[in-house]
Amino acid sequence: MNNTKFYEILSNAKNDEVSLIIAVNKIMPLINKYSIINNQIDEDLRSYLIEYAIKLIKSDDFADKLKNNFS
Repeated sequence: MNNTKFYEILSNAKNDEVSLIIAVNKIMPLINKYSIINNQIDEDLRSYLIEYAIKLIKSDDFADKLKNNFS
């Protein structure tokens, strides 16, 4: 199976800050969507979701686990 550009970004994000920023920016629409409470963005929730996303992306083999779940 061919690796996608997003997979490559996620693979590099564990050790490369630029790739990490790119990966987080790619998922920001989802983070913003799930940070809305009463039609306003909850900044605390948004910060928590960003922090959680960074932990997940930097975890061991996250890109491979994600790839295996969707292939």
